[in-house]
Amino acid sequence: MAFFGVTIEEIEAISPIEGADMIEMAKLKGLTFEFVVAKKDSWNTGMKCLYFPIDSLLPEWLLEKIGLVGRLSGKNKNRVKTIKLRGQISQGIVTELNLLEGISTPVMDLDKDTQSLKITEFLGVEKYEPPAIPCHTAQLIRLPVGLSVFDIEGADRYVEVAEELMPQRVEITEKLEGQNFSVTYSVSENKIYVNQRKYSILPIEGYIHEFWSVAEKKGIINLVESLKESYPGKDITVYGEFIGPGTQSNIYKLRDFDVKLFDIKINEEWLTPAIRHAVIKNYFGNLDVHVPVLESNIILKDWLDGKSFVEASHGISRLHNTTREGIVIKPMTESRHKKIGRLIIKQRDPIYLAKTNN
Repeated sequence: MAFFGVTIEEIEAISPIEGADMIEMAKLKGLTFEFVVAKKDSWNTGMKCLYFPIDSLLPEWLLEKIGLVGRLSGKNKNRVKTIKLRGQISQGIVTELNLLEGISTPVMDLDKDTQSLKITEFLGVEKYEPPAIPCHTAQLIRLPVGLSVFDIEGADRYVEVAEELMPQRVEITEKLEGQNFSVTYSVSENKIYVNQRKYSILPIEGYIHEFWSVAEKKGIINLVESLKESYPGKDITVYGEFIGPGTQSNIYKLRDFDVKLFDIKINEEWLTPAIRHAVIKNYFGNLDVHVPVLESNIILKDWLDGKSFVEASHGISRLHNTTREGIVIKPMTESRHKKIGRLIIKQRDPIYLAKTNN
């Protein structure tokens, strides 16, 4: 699961905003997030702070404490969201460390992940999750044994991980706006599952859930059945992004549901981009069912050509004339990183985030 939590960070840089008297821009050490801070001249480089990332849901008492009642996003005005102020993209908010007064655990001596967990729990901050498609046509049950929630860490937070990919040959794909989708064959149960991000979808007799309908119409279930023959005795999961009407903002203006594939896992091994492309092209005859591939088998540093990850994430979607959500970068040869596990990174475009409610 991708990292989420309130963290103790250090202000690396403060810069003015043209024409602004009360606010300025700030950046954190070791992260690429930039955000607006109020109370001009109250923050200086080197100062420690609490950082609340985008998609933080703040409890009412905390909103009152830091003076943000009714000033954030979402139905309850308590969600930290990417916004644009005075033409500047702002991703997250910071507060002083005095919010931790009264915490029972001496967090400063803990490793960063444990520290963040304790702080997030103490403050009562939760992560926003997009609402699931109404499920009156099925029951949501636990994911199949061995299948975990699919998440990708962001280059904003894991700068050193992104840097490790710079000299490697990679696949760059468009990150689509939608819902995580997968079809799994469990060898121990000899059964096919269709899944959302956190749940498997158990059909109810007489009804068909949208995910099952798309999995059948688009041939994803048949693809998994075919892979059973190629990889006998192994668990198989095909991952994709479910898109269409009612799914987030439907920025692609689709009139019907669709799915675009981006990963295939056999037991615990991920197919490399080259093999995944070959499997999908061989089965479907083309790569139309795959997420848009911006580039493949290219050295990342060459593809960036001097651009930052944030700059490279911005562009027009291959599915519709609209700002794409971002990019996903995978090495052509699967590998692991000590901090995040599987070596794969995403960069969401702050311009897209500022324009949507996702």
